[in-house]
Amino acid sequence: MRQPVYIQAIETAVPQYCYSQDFVLEFMQRLPVYAARRGFLARIYRSSAIERRYSVIGDYDRPPAERTFYPPSDDFTPEPDVVARNERYVIESNRLALEAARGLFAQVKDADSAVNPASITHLITVSCTGFSAPGFDYYLARELPLPPTVNRLHVGFMGCYAAFPALKTARDICIADPGARVLIVDLELCSLHLQQKLDPDIIVANALFGDGAAAALVSAQEPRSNLASFRLDAFQSYIVPDSEQEMAWTVGHTAFDMRLSAYVPQMIKREIGGITDSLLAAGGLGREQVDQWAIHPGGRAIVEKAAEELGLSSEDMEASYSVLRNYGNMSSATIFFVLQEMQRLGRRGRMFAAAFGPGLTVESAILESA
Repeated sequence: MRQPVYIQAIETAVPQYCYSQDFVLEFMQRLPVYAARRGFLARIYRSSAIERRYSVIGDYDRPPAERTFYPPSDDFTPEPDVVARNERYVIESNRLALEAARGLFAQVKDADSAVNPASITHLITVSCTGFSAPGFDYYLARELPLPPTVNRLHVGFMGCYAAFPALKTARDICIADPGARVLIVDLELCSLHLQQKLDPDIIVANALFGDGAAAALVSAQEPRSNLASFRLDAFQSYIVPDSEQEMAWTVGHTAFDMRLSAYVPQMIKREIGGITDSLLAAGGLGREQVDQWAIHPGGRAIVEKAAEELGLSSEDMEASYSVLRNYGNMSSATIFFVLQEMQRLGRRGRMFAAAFGPGLTVESAILESA
């Protein structure tokens, strides 16, 4: 039998600035560029199922003279360019990643004093919303501090599903070396790429995405009873044929540009049943043997279409809807928020988890509450 590997603990963190979805809608409607699209904005924002989102930018409700990122103009132009946005990413990613990691070690300290930064053998970082070298992985290694011999890997620019390759890699490391302790830190600062464009895809992205970070500890150690843990049982990756134009994430002149076709929810509905059955069948399982569902809340329509195809109730999707409502879509970090919410809800048993991203790629996993 293969060595069992577990997510031993999860911790999440968000920036200090929080904006209600109603506030963001009013802010966007005041911008002259959207004067003729105010009705469209209202439909998008009010049907999003999002109540609030977090951002590393605090300028949106500040007087012009007090802004630190945008110019002191009524229409917030000229917009910061991609260089300025990435510079802010470097500063804020270091800060938020460290907060999530320190929170994780504080959580596990009382459960197992042997688990501390000095015991970490591998560090996997995940992000698609900025670049730097050395990156926040280096900053984490220095500030926690981790051993100078820690093995580092960065999973970059894969989009909303990237937590799954990180978890898969962590599991494989622990199978190869049962003494390994892998720290995953997943951070996305999506709000840095809010921009004034009339492109419908950009308008939708502006309405959906927020900022957040998560840290997870993965090892083959038996979980402690006072920590909510998940056993990592199986993974599957699937590229939807002829779908690369439906969802994409590219570096633009002003910011990173999101392409999010209106057809994505329908494509997910078409594919999710077969993807789920394929992964379950590989382990000799059927849908009736799944006790809980962790679906990446990429948007309200995505959650609804996945639930419709899988025959799931609103209660089955409670964690996904809760994260969407309280944080929006935080790209790859979001699934860790969903898992943490499932821990809070006290859900137990076998879990099917999935996330969707550029490609169109669907990453899925079978986990079990330990």
